[in-house]
Amino acid sequence: MRRGLLVLLGITLAFMPVFASEAGAAAPALKTFTITSGPLGGDFYALGGVIGEAAKSILPGTTVSVNTGGAVENVLKIEGGKADLGTGMVKLYLESLRGVGAYAGRPPVKNVKVMMYVTPMPMSFFLVRENSPFKSIADIAKNKPKIRLLTSKRGSSPSVASENMLKYYGFDYAAIDSWGGSVQYVSYAEASTLIQDGHADAYVGPIVSAINELITSVKMRMLPIDPAVLDKLSGDGYMSYPLRKGQYYFVDADIPHMAESVILPVGANLPDDVIYNLTKLLCEKPELIRNVHPTYAVFEPSKSPSYIDQEYIHPGALRYYKERGWLK
Repeated sequence: MRRGLLVLLGITLAFMPVFASEAGAAAPALKTFTITSGPLGGDFYALGGVIGEAAKSILPGTTVSVNTGGAVENVLKIEGGKADLGTGMVKLYLESLRGVGAYAGRPPVKNVKVMMYVTPMPMSFFLVRENSPFKSIADIAKNKPKIRLLTSKRGSSPSVASENMLKYYGFDYAAIDSWGGSVQYVSYAEASTLIQDGHADAYVGPIVSAINELITSVKMRMLPIDPAVLDKLSGDGYMSYPLRKGQYYFVDADIPHMAESVILPVGANLPDDVIYNLTKLLCEKPELIRNVHPTYAVFEPSKSPSYIDQEYIHPGALRYYKERGWLK
């Protein structure tokens, strides 16, 4: 990921003592604080829940809510004043600022900043049953089969990322429909059930909890992304991320894979002290984010601001990063 613009609910009571100790450092009062996350069963929804509990501890008396969403719509919700913080991706954030890509035809976003870079997230695992006749994504592009493909909810970052990946093979979701196949935008739990019941042939998207259940219940095989396609994706705002041998049972050698950079966009007009205190809490208790899912285990607060151009960082977060000496 090039550095320039931007380089590159089920929260249990066990968390409550951690957050309770932070409540004394109260931020300015807000009546509500709304977090827009991801679909049910996904990592973004769980991450939103953890951030919601953290927000409650620094905003006593504020009604904090965590809603489902998707990385594409989350930026628009924040821009429109319907949410205060969201889960998002670097590529989508940059596109929203220019009104291109997933935001083509929309006015450029002007009222959204970034609080934090979190981690790279592997995307677009193309999974088929072990005995599937599909041998590679390139073969699917060549043979145009009537494949029944599942991806995540329309407008979510995984569905956008997967279609962007497929276009470098020369086809998209509409092409699959034209072959006599189908593409369904479903929840992760629905994807797991549909494949287990034999009502779908393949899934493309991230491996989240519900998909972990699928690959545990059904022997699956991954169709790797060709290196030439990964090179093109790297020039299109994505990044190459190493999958290690044995990371999943269908990864039998170290291979490069596609990933996106997870960020937390926030309303530019939120009080500086609110964002300062929330940034401080999450950075000084990094295990809160690291424990959400193995994807987030590599979250390293001290490196977070180095992935974000300062002009895009919310002033409250910027103050904290400079106090820690992570930015000049």
